[in-house]
Amino acid sequence: MKGHCLIVQSGGPTAVINNSLIGIIDAALNSTFKGNVYGSVGGLHGLLNGDFMNLSHLSLEERHRLRWTPGAALGSWRYRLTASDIETIVEKLKKEDIRYFFYIGGNGSMNVALMIDEQAKKIGYELRVIGVPKSIDNDLMGTDHSPGFGSAAKFLATCMLDIKMDMKSYTASNRITILETMGRHAGWLAGACSLVEEIDDNCKHLIYVPEVPFGMNEFMKKMESLNKEKQSAVVVVSEGIRDSNDQVISEKSLNKDILGREKLGGVSSYLTDTIQGELGIQARYILPSTWQRSSMLFAAKTDLVEAYEVGQKAWFYAMNNCSGVMIALVRSDDKASYQVSYDTVLLEEVAGKERFVPEGWYDKEKCSMSIDFKNYVRPIIQGEVMLPTRDGLPIYGHVI
Repeated sequence: MKGHCLIVQSGGPTAVINNSLIGIIDAALNSTFKGNVYGSVGGLHGLLNGDFMNLSHLSLEERHRLRWTPGAALGSWRYRLTASDIETIVEKLKKEDIRYFFYIGGNGSMNVALMIDEQAKKIGYELRVIGVPKSIDNDLMGTDHSPGFGSAAKFLATCMLDIKMDMKSYTASNRITILETMGRHAGWLAGACSLVEEIDDNCKHLIYVPEVPFGMNEFMKKMESLNKEKQSAVVVVSEGIRDSNDQVISEKSLNKDILGREKLGGVSSYLTDTIQGELGIQARYILPSTWQRSSMLFAAKTDLVEAYEVGQKAWFYAMNNCSGVMIALVRSDDKASYQVSYDTVLLEEVAGKERFVPEGWYDKEKCSMSIDFKNYVRPIIQGEVMLPTRDGLPIYGHVI
């Protein structure tokens, strides 16, 4: 099928999202494909306004540099689409003779991809739509894990280790340190901090995930008990933890974002103030914020390679007449050796759905993760990325 290709990056960026972009471009340029490879500038904004840039002319060096550059090179944009917008998008794709459409994003993005695929079919426009998974939250259905999660998990586990080493320096301290991770409804990132809890440093670990209702009374009792035992602790909380009434744990009501979701963040400062105000115990909080999804220094090479391969497989399946699917990572059953293969899953089985930490992988009483959880995460964070530098700082690339 003749025509051109368009790639979109959507949702929150990650440390390795550009690897999926380059994976698609490399596969296209190394094939017999004669059309142009375009990128949508600003994600949905470019789609709605027909702002496409030609990526076919990126040199090998430029493409290579983008592989170790964090953030979405094409740009992203949060926007709530209407049915009319979907019609507009498909008409613009038709006008520009886009026949291969790749949408890199999370579960919300897969829903957009599904709507575009359905609209194209509705008007009889031949368009191959491929979803390319990306999520630091690791909440995508249909895939063993999501590219972007491994690097964010490695970053947070490293943060946890560094914090523990700092706290170990003060042998008489019993301060409470609260580390707040991203994770609106799923606790995969918070759970990843459990990878360093075996280190013997007289530091208690407690992890709170959104999947399990948060009890303030029980929490405060644990803090009081730790203080009496003169034991320091690192408490890891997902930003989206909620009480038994499904209310976000926060001091104030939260504003909504453009998608109608509560703007999260701040649970760690609220808990810190509560501990200090009601118990008089020394406490502090740490907010990695967007750093956890944008740090290339602690990116996992496994994650980088898989993100690139996902892009390449997206091109392969598009060339083999697939449409309305997302690329999925499939983990081998071999426990002795971590390996993944790639398959497809229907967009309708992924779109708008969320994948949570299995109930059996979290101990509610101990507020800790099981060995099965750790065995699941540990292979994904393996490998280091060596960053080229100039004057002591990384050399990143750019497109827009």
